[in-house]
Amino acid sequence: MSRVLLKVHHPSLSPVGVDEVLAHNAIGNNVGNFAFSYAAERALSAPGNDVTAVATGALFATPEAVNREYDHVVMPLANHFRASNIKALERQAKAMEQFTIPVTVLGVGGQASLEGEVPADEREAVEKATRRFVRAVLERGPSIGVRGDFTKSYLVDLGFDADRVDVIGCPSLYLHGDSVPLELPDAIDPEGPLAINVSPYVTAMGPILLDNLRRYPGLTYFGQDIRTLRLLVEGKSLPGDDTQLPLRPDHPAFAAGRTVFPLSMPVWMSELGQRQMSFGTRIHGNIVSLLAGTPAVVLAHDSRTLELARYHQIPHRQISELSPQEATAEALYDAADFSGFTDGHAARFRHYVEYLEQHGLQHSYGPQGGGEIFDAQVRSLTDDGAYAPVVVATGRVPVPVAAQVARPSGLRSCLGRLVRGLKARLSRSR
Repeated sequence: MSRVLLKVHHPSLSPVGVDEVLAHNAIGNNVGNFAFSYAAERALSAPGNDVTAVATGALFATPEAVNREYDHVVMPLANHFRASNIKALERQAKAMEQFTIPVTVLGVGGQASLEGEVPADEREAVEKATRRFVRAVLERGPSIGVRGDFTKSYLVDLGFDADRVDVIGCPSLYLHGDSVPLELPDAIDPEGPLAINVSPYVTAMGPILLDNLRRYPGLTYFGQDIRTLRLLVEGKSLPGDDTQLPLRPDHPAFAAGRTVFPLSMPVWMSELGQRQMSFGTRIHGNIVSLLAGTPAVVLAHDSRTLELARYHQIPHRQISELSPQEATAEALYDAADFSGFTDGHAARFRHYVEYLEQHGLQHSYGPQGGGEIFDAQVRSLTDDGAYAPVVVATGRVPVPVAAQVARPSGLRSCLGRLVRGLKARLSRSR
């Protein structure tokens, strides 16, 4: 039995409520972190593994305990190589330098502008911390798994061997193995349910959000960052004064029922599975939509979103090149080509599995399985109502938590879900 320590912000099989998220930042600032950790937990749910999924901060402070209690450390990551993350990079590198067990990184990425630029005053410090982190990983494994070609080129430019930098994409997209459950409607019904996601610091998304809210009565904003959750729960505005972005409780996006915030992957996928399509700047918001079988279009605004969309061939547009007329839900869907995403998925998945095997990791994708056990545990928790429902905007400022958390047992909520589901099925059957 291999004892695997899996770095997560919060374990998928331990449901978390809104109070705990706000008190302890269990989502790591962005619920998108749940996507790749959830998929990694499922991937490692093989009979030969004993997986401990946990926030690793305390354990990394005692590397001798990690060496004693575990056989392998696995770290699914996102845009890790950035200025705001230098302390974490240094802390993790220091711990890894004392590990005597293998370390595997899944899907780490850099962060830069769409043009690949990093502010000059940040570049040297980020490069120094990145070199130390990557060096520590490569001393404890055959390679490092990165999100896309941009990050690979970045690490090669820092002096690392190209043969030891492996582009594997994001583990979240391999949740369903070698297939994707995508269902494509013939056209978007302007009256039907739609989803939009927004990075509330990307100025270009303001007018796009407002225009789409006006056009589509069934459009719902899916919030992801902890500040937006705090706005929904406590009425606290986000930093900034751009009136077009969803920064204040009086923004049209926060009208009753127009914003939801998922607190778990099962609920997130369930909600997005009821929409015709999803679009916006949040890479994992759109990935979760695809995992739910709902088409998605990424509006790329930086290197981290662009490189993942390119590697997985997710339909995408660079937001800087979009006109307002091209950024409506209907225009984005009509222009999207999903063939590269679906046709190339199996090959990308096989490469991911090879990467896991090269690192000596047992996984649930082989004949021995294991993923179905994870799925059964998730179903059991879902059936028991353990996963908190979405937090919803009620249109009141500020909004008490008790009034915000949707109760699936309520008659109004049940009817709403039935209607949305029926509309989605009818749309997809046309």
